[in-house]
Amino acid sequence: MNLRDLSYLVAVAELRNFSQAAEQCAIGQPTLSTQIKKLEDYLGVDLFVREKNSVEVTEACQEILPIARRILADVQGIRQIANHASDRHRNTLSLGAFPSLASYVLPEYVFRIKQHHPELKLQLVEEKTNSLIDLLLGKKLDAALLALPLEHDCLESRILFEDPFTLAVAADHPLAALEEVDLNMAAKQNLLLLDEGHCLRDQALKLCDPSRFVEHDFRASSLETLRFMVKNGVGVTLMPSVAVQPEDNDIRYINISQQPSRTIALVWLRTHPRSAILETLANLLAYKPLP
Repeated sequence: MNLRDLSYLVAVAELRNFSQAAEQCAIGQPTLSTQIKKLEDYLGVDLFVREKNSVEVTEACQEILPIARRILADVQGIRQIANHASDRHRNTLSLGAFPSLASYVLPEYVFRIKQHHPELKLQLVEEKTNSLIDLLLGKKLDAALLALPLEHDCLESRILFEDPFTLAVAADHPLAALEEVDLNMAAKQNLLLLDEGHCLRDQALKLCDPSRFVEHDFRASSLETLRFMVKNGVGVTLMPSVAVQPEDNDIRYINISQQPSRTIALVWLRTHPRSAILETLANLLAYKPLP
């Protein structure tokens, strides 16, 4: 006995006609009759009384019918739940970004994605770079905005934009009057950096020779904290362009002659089953690089 047999049973019982039941079930009448007979043999009871011009339901069938209908309804409910879950998964995309990037680009990117893909439900994740990579490798995150290069061959990446660094100093700092600064000129300044684990800290240390710069003991957890410390004359910091606030009169953002920058890319697992939509999103997000 299987679900198909139960559906045949219900169809015949409701229509009281084998021909009409066969048409409803999209099978031939001989096949339907054969399956009903097999079901009767399996159960050891007659389900229908077959007359020349009519079909009557037996007492045993009357007792079986409510159970058969309930089973078929439960199966349909299971299918609906599965279909809904499949649609929800198909229309949901998790996107991550590291802290020194997330709050500055995600609002614009979410708006852009919603404009072109209103059916897509986004789940946003803000974590440090290593955590985002672990989530990608563990298939717990669809894609992430990361700074290149990455040392994982199993990850696919598409460059979105270059994010130049500027030197952020207080408005009354001796360097504030300069339009451009060489990193060597900023030597021996108190260099403010993010805490361990932030990729921006690692990027800054690669650019700034520790033998030339004096790293301040203070370690910030966010760029906004660094900005506040710079305003108060505690030190200077490297600020990515996406985080620059030119309207802030308390800080001067000075161009760096070496033109250091970080390359931001959309990254996903190379074997991701929805690589096509991620390629589409990468093209969309790279269409107009953020200033």
